[in-house]
Amino acid sequence: MDINNKILAIAEDKNISVGEKIAAIVDLHQTIQLDTDEFYQVGVVAYEAVRSLLLNDNYEDCHLGDLLMCNSLLAESYWRTGRSWLIAPLAQHIYDMLLGVTTDDDESLKMIVAVIDRICYVLQSHPRLTMKLYAQQYRFEKMRKEPNKETLEEAANNIISLSTLTGDDTWYAPIKDELEELLGSAMVQEIVDNPYTGNLKVDEVEYTEAYENAIDAVEEEVARRMGNQPYAMGMCFEIWSIKKEILLEKYKIEWRTPSQMNPRVMFD
Repeated sequence: MDINNKILAIAEDKNISVGEKIAAIVDLHQTIQLDTDEFYQVGVVAYEAVRSLLLNDNYEDCHLGDLLMCNSLLAESYWRTGRSWLIAPLAQHIYDMLLGVTTDDDESLKMIVAVIDRICYVLQSHPRLTMKLYAQQYRFEKMRKEPNKETLEEAANNIISLSTLTGDDTWYAPIKDELEELLGSAMVQEIVDNPYTGNLKVDEVEYTEAYENAIDAVEEEVARRMGNQPYAMGMCFEIWSIKKEILLEKYKIEWRTPSQMNPRVMFD
């Protein structure tokens, strides 16, 4: 029996508790060498099984922290196996679970801040969802007995950048004065004047609601047309061409590829 079938067999075993099932699945997954293709491929099966177990076992009362972490680990596995379109629902679920949550337990707060950091790292092409997650991260970091100033500043920077790029101040406006006091008015203005991160130019259409609402279906269709094969070096131009075609034909969105935006950059 291969490892994926072993995981599924554990999940369906009626002779052990949910906690024992989860521990056994996690232990089995950890027998694979870290940061390998197999580790993330099996991670999809493992964390999908764990998530299903948690969702069916009164998770709201008992397993909030476990489910938050499971969502982020599953998202990382999706990202590393080229299934980016499955990440946003997990990120939205994390946001929904955290609404109204308050705690003075510093370890819980530290875990929540870390989970948001991890999910935002792999959440691509969803600036509004990312922005509201950073607003939550800022809120939870502030609850800590000794808030980390660097974490607060980074969250503030991300909120301001994304608000500027999207033109949406829903999560920025309520704490605008607070963030200006934290960063200083000069730094806030610098972020507003230069909201892009990284060295590559990005088509502004990527920050529109129309693009954000379409992108997961587009990425899934791209993967289907590419035969659901793992992406490798030299494939980016074909991927971008298909993506550009789908965006225009199905969603009337004109998108300029990274190579079009950065004609002097070599891509592979």
